[in-house]
Amino acid sequence: MFKKLFVLLISATLAATAFAGCQTGGGGGGSTPSSSTPPSSSQQPVPSTPKVAYDTYQSFWMRQFNYKVMPVTAFNAIPHNYADYTHNYMLDENTYAAYAEAGVNTLMALYESTGISGFSTALDYCSKYGLAYLFPFSDGDAASIEKQLARFVYSDAFAGIMQYDEPGRVSFEAIKNTADAVNSVMPDDVTGILTHVNLFPNYASQKQLYYRASGPDVPKPEGGYTYEQYVSDYLSIVKPRILSYDYYPCFGDRGNLSNTYFDNMAVIRSAAAGAGIPFWVYIQTCKFSDTTRIPDEADILWQVNTALSYGAKGIQYFTGVCPVDGGTEAFSGSMFDKAGNRTEIYNYVKRANTQIKAVDEVLMCSLSKGVILTGGMPWGDHIGMYEEDILTSYGALALVEGAHIFTGCFDSDGRDVYYLTDNSTLEGDAATLNFSSAVSGYYVKNGNKTVFEGQKLTLEFDAGEGILVVLG
Repeated sequence: MFKKLFVLLISATLAATAFAGCQTGGGGGGSTPSSSTPPSSSQQPVPSTPKVAYDTYQSFWMRQFNYKVMPVTAFNAIPHNYADYTHNYMLDENTYAAYAEAGVNTLMALYESTGISGFSTALDYCSKYGLAYLFPFSDGDAASIEKQLARFVYSDAFAGIMQYDEPGRVSFEAIKNTADAVNSVMPDDVTGILTHVNLFPNYASQKQLYYRASGPDVPKPEGGYTYEQYVSDYLSIVKPRILSYDYYPCFGDRGNLSNTYFDNMAVIRSAAAGAGIPFWVYIQTCKFSDTTRIPDEADILWQVNTALSYGAKGIQYFTGVCPVDGGTEAFSGSMFDKAGNRTEIYNYVKRANTQIKAVDEVLMCSLSKGVILTGGMPWGDHIGMYEEDILTSYGALALVEGAHIFTGCFDSDGRDVYYLTDNSTLEGDAATLNFSSAVSGYYVKNGNKTVFEGQKLTLEFDAGEGILVVLG
């Protein structure tokens, strides 16, 4: 089951030319500073500072931050008090402070359809607490788009547009056409804008993948329509800045996880790498059907950390505020309830984000090379990943010992980097990394950095926990 909360928003992908200095840390996506006076002929030339563009590490960062900050988002972030909500999240300053405290840096609009005054308030509070805001937006021609966005595009918090959730193949050309209209009216000095589209998971039916509909009155796509073709068509037609998808694996009793979780991520990872863009993953924080369950702390950690190990460069929580019920879906869980209260999920997300904030500078500046699998999967023998993604060793790391460890391998400008995850939501593990020779470096666990040296390194994991290891 996947979310069916659909908002008909514009479909667009904007080109961006944001750069930031590799060594200086840069700014929020602006040009890298350069010397205003060139060296004289008697002076030694000043080496140019390397520049980081979106394709340098196949990443994308929000324009409010620099290239080292991983997007961490909440979907259905700040709804107002309508339907069965008894709290107006959009107008409550504490909402924004709480998201910032939890390590969420980007708010994604879903129900925030309150008019100009509400949006202005949201943008002001986002600016105050250092948050980016992806704006809800209705479709329209270029003149209409320009008029509707004119009041907001220069806000410090304006990061782009929430476009379309789970489109079918029949919508891809319209998504691209609207993108061209947005591109034509966006001010030249407003760069780094994201137009966000999120794709179906691999358990959607062929009818849903093609028509965004199902049922006996919906024709089956002629010749069939695979998930791989769906992703490929989206990339070739729309040409997005990121590849976002949802997959919600937590169902049934504690410990049960959908066994096609890595099948889906493998398709997305490969397609994104081929397009030279990052992939972003939605993290299930709620129950929305009779078969799904509210994730516990290990579930949240496992989803976030396996995604990071496999190369994701954007984490998206579904959901921030518990949505209203609709159709066959009845929601419970999420970071906040409908009455304005934090839930236990809030603390789980905060813990996961503490680790992300401590490691994103490395992972955002790294290229995923594959994974080392040690021990079993949570669901048994099924692997789900492409054969070419699976490594037995990488760089100085010759062997990983453990009961269920998932080791992501990365190249960070020549440094060996590893992101290890306890690949179980039921029990912790101990992993021993065996290196081909004595090495030195550091590891990051629960946001804390520890240096080490030697030919072996043993690490202790909670269920679902992730640890970054950097050599050199």
